[in-house]
Amino acid sequence: MKVASHIETVRHTLRRRPQLGRPSPVAALLLVTLAILVPAQSQAELRPLVRDMLENLSDVNQITEGVALDDWDQVEGAARGLRTRAVSMRLLDLESLHMDRAQDPLWDAFLSAQEQAAREVSMAVRNEDARAVLKGTQKLVGNACLGCHAAFRDPQSRLRKSVLFMTGFLSAWRDMNRGMMIRDFDLIAARAREMKVLADIVGSDETLEEEFGLGGPRQRRQFRAFLNVVANSALTIEASTKEQDLAAMLASFNTMWADGCVACHDKFRH
Repeated sequence: MKVASHIETVRHTLRRRPQLGRPSPVAALLLVTLAILVPAQSQAELRPLVRDMLENLSDVNQITEGVALDDWDQVEGAARGLRTRAVSMRLLDLESLHMDRAQDPLWDAFLSAQEQAAREVSMAVRNEDARAVLKGTQKLVGNACLGCHAAFRDPQSRLRKSVLFMTGFLSAWRDMNRGMMIRDFDLIAARAREMKVLADIVGSDETLEEEFGLGGPRQRRQFRAFLNVVANSALTIEASTKEQDLAAMLASFNTMWADGCVACHDKFRH
């Protein structure tokens, strides 16, 4: 779905649900989605595990969007993708991923959790039960995604300053998502401003060279271009909070994620 058509769909849906009180689960799901766009042509060039993770992330967002738009075929298709991918990921060679074969049982356990949660989503689709879909998706994220990352990601690597900067971006991103769900525009504005400041700090020559290992001017220039997308999008989001313009915020979130975050990782992560 193109960004323009997605934003028009969001506007239409918001017009159908104009109340600013406590959002329904379906409306909350719509706002959580934020049209996370991963270019299909770039995924084929990524390592198999990274590609699988991005496809899982895409399917999670397809589920939330499908429920919000009452497209149950889309929800079922994404859940089926998560189940199928859990099976194929069991066949990955852990040694080639620099993981210990002794951790095979733990790896299988997380993939089983992914498969089971996806099955729960599919069962909920039969009854068009949005709450049950949300519950199954929460199990997927909590029992499979987050648990697996906590077990297999190198804890020491998380302590590098470059990772801490990225964690700061992610923390602000999550709070802006939460702010949109509960209509807390002050929270959105504050965290958007934080992202702008973080982008300015990260963009200094000293930080890019010492913390990100970007010694060449060409690499720094490319990296700053992505940071500028994040910073400019954050400024637009902050400005949109004054008018409480959710559709404008979604458009800027699309730009920030697709042309800033994902594009930068595609270029600089190996």
